[in-house]
Amino acid sequence: MKSQVTGWLLGIGLLAAAFTVVEPENPFALSSKAVRVGPAGSVNYLLPLLELRRQRPTYLRNAADVGTYWQAMSTYAAMAGELDSIAYYWRQNNGYTQPATVPVVVPPPAVATILAQTRHRQVVMFNEEHTQPRGRWLVGSLLPALYQQGFRYLALEALDAADSAGLRQRAYPVAASGFYTNEPHFGNLIRRAQQLGFHLVAYDALSADRERDEARNLLAATLGPHPGARVVVLAGHGHINENSTPQTMATWVRKLSGIDPLTIEQTQAALTDPPGWRALPPGVYLVPPASLPGRALTCDLYVLNRLRLAETGNGFGDPAAHATRLTLPADSLRASPQVLLVYWQREKQAQPGAEPVAVRCLHPNEATVRLALMPGTYLAELRDAPGRRYWQQTFSVQ
Repeated sequence: MKSQVTGWLLGIGLLAAAFTVVEPENPFALSSKAVRVGPAGSVNYLLPLLELRRQRPTYLRNAADVGTYWQAMSTYAAMAGELDSIAYYWRQNNGYTQPATVPVVVPPPAVATILAQTRHRQVVMFNEEHTQPRGRWLVGSLLPALYQQGFRYLALEALDAADSAGLRQRAYPVAASGFYTNEPHFGNLIRRAQQLGFHLVAYDALSADRERDEARNLLAATLGPHPGARVVVLAGHGHINENSTPQTMATWVRKLSGIDPLTIEQTQAALTDPPGWRALPPGVYLVPPASLPGRALTCDLYVLNRLRLAETGNGFGDPAAHATRLTLPADSLRASPQVLLVYWQREKQAQPGAEPVAVRCLHPNEATVRLALMPGTYLAELRDAPGRRYWQQTFSVQ
């Protein structure tokens, strides 16, 4: 997709002029403006990518911008459903180096081991790459089993506390629910948790001692009022590190509560990624620490997450989800970039800023999109980079 979209950029000349600056601004600042172009309250999933690609030569000329640029590209590719591009952009980051060759032992499947260990723990912490939705997809797929084990809280670093009351009332996320939560799989994780009966917790803290204050926020909303509560946490990268100076959120939770969390790491194996692992079938595997010689985080379990989400929707592997094919009418397709957005109909009717359950930036001449969707009534929209709608259709999945 990264090479195909390059040819589309000529079609948005007027938009490009509107975003031109003498000196390049922070890539995330540029993207945050593009996100707001289009219908009020909604998220523009296409224009940020096009604007970032247009500005690529400028950002890459400035060494100070390179790392942030590739991070922004990965983040907005994830939000836009360009799953084939995320790894490419992430690997361009100047902090990434090709890992050394390590002996490859075929790792065993991870899910059974994870659930065997969560059964006896009160706090379970997963981490994720914020630019890679497969980590949150794994958590979403485990939520039914975790609920059966007695877990009732799902604490998400990415949630905006300012929308907590609104989220509880609506039972679905909107653009204001957070930043990373605008990625469709993250939005679907929130919906799935609320449908199962989990209480959502926003615990992030933008303070001088963020790690300590995250732990305090987490405990104040869960174990403080309910000492016997069982809590699932999804955090970014190193927040779950159990051997770090200064102390991380995970170590502060242990220090403040006396409870040792089960920490499940999903990012380090992606850094190693020897060729033997790349040949594994899609799935989630348990990796021995010896296979991660350069690991920077100390955790209880290390997971190699090789889930492929190209045709997933909102089912998280649930057998009730149905393979659904959407055929887009030829007279609505354009040579310029377009994006397909799929919403729960009831959510979109109630709230224009409701997050889509699926997003797909279309390839040139792509007229069919396949998704796995839970039963219900949906609204599909086809829009261009400025947010203009070319097609809309309501459809049901039985």
